[in-house]
Parts: sequence; structure tokens; C-alpha cells
Amino acid sequence: MARMERLSAHWSRSKTLKEQGFSANLEELGELVQASVSAIRVAPDVTALLTEEGRLTKQLYRLASVGVGYGDFTRAKRGDGIDAANQFLDHGNYLAYGLGATAAWVLGLPHALAVLHGKTRRGGLVFDIADLIKDAVILPQAFLSATHGHSEQEFRQACIEALTRTEALDFMIDEIKRTASTVSRMAVTEKGASA
Repeated sequence: MARMERLSAHWSRSKTLKEQGFSANLEELGELVQASVSAIRVAPDVTALLTEEGRLTKQLYRLASVGVGYGDFTRAKRGDGIDAANQFLDHGNYLAYGLGATAAWVLGLPHALAVLHGKTRRGGLVFDIADLIKDAVILPQAFLSATHGHSEQEFRQACIEALTRTEALDFMIDEIKRTASTVSRMAVTEKGASA
């Protein structure tokens, strides 16, 4: 849910995105987020959550591509994309993974802890943490930089500035702590109910 809130807020309020020419359809974004939130609330298991994540991300790629006039876009798997948007997405995602690993380290959590992605990829917690900000910050910048013909260095700098400006690391750490506290309270409540 925090990921959805962050996405909606950044895409709709970021002055920097607007100044660069990012104009995603915010009404459609709201509908996508609402549909995703509804699906998350009734998801019976991790597989359903990951499926919903994939569905939403695919729609966000389309929305961002249209929002900057990039043209047709297909997400390449495993770094096989030769177009700029795919290359920037890969590069930016690794920046987000680095922040995710830093957040886990700061809190003393093992980066490979299996929460959502851990069942399908090594380093699961890092991927889960990075997902908190990837759609909001990295995704639009990848399409903007691809459209503007930025170099890898220009893209990297734009991402670092956006991650800093949005206080992404602080957000990640705070969200991990909030989630851990919520899960802890739920566990205590369930234990008390079964006693």
C-alpha cells in the first residue's frame, strides 16, 4: 500500500517530473492504483501478489511511455533490451537495489530474507524494499531520459538527484520499521486469539 501511495504522490506532484515533460494520465493512474489496491486486499497468497505486481508494472510502463511520447515499448528480460528505456530501467533498478540493500543493512536485516521475492530470486528482501520506490522514481526517469537522449551518466545523476530529493532511503527505512511493527502486532493478536 505504501508503494501505491508513493507512486501516486510522486507522479502527480513532482515538479521535476513535470518540468522534464512527464505528463502521464493521472486519472488512469488513479484507476490502476485503485484496481491494484483492491487486488492486493483480496490476494490469497504471495503468488497472487507477485502476479498483481507484474500486471500493474506492465500498465505503468505503458502509461509512462505514452506520457513522454516514447512510442511502442516492450520490457526486455534479463538485461536483453537494446533500446534506451530498457537499459535505463535496468540501470535505475540497480540503483534502487543498492538503496534497498543499504536500508536492510542499516536495520540489521539479512538482505536475502525471503518475504515476497525471496521465493523466486536470491536477495529477496532487497527486491521487496526497492519496489517501494522503483515505480515512483526510477520508471518515469527512465522514459524521460530515453526520450531526451540522455547518456548513462546523465540518467544516473537524474536518478540520484530524484532519490535524494524524495528522501527515498529514509522512506524505505521508515516503511520497513512500520511494516515490522504492524506484522509484530498481528502476530501477537493471532497468538492471543489461539490461546
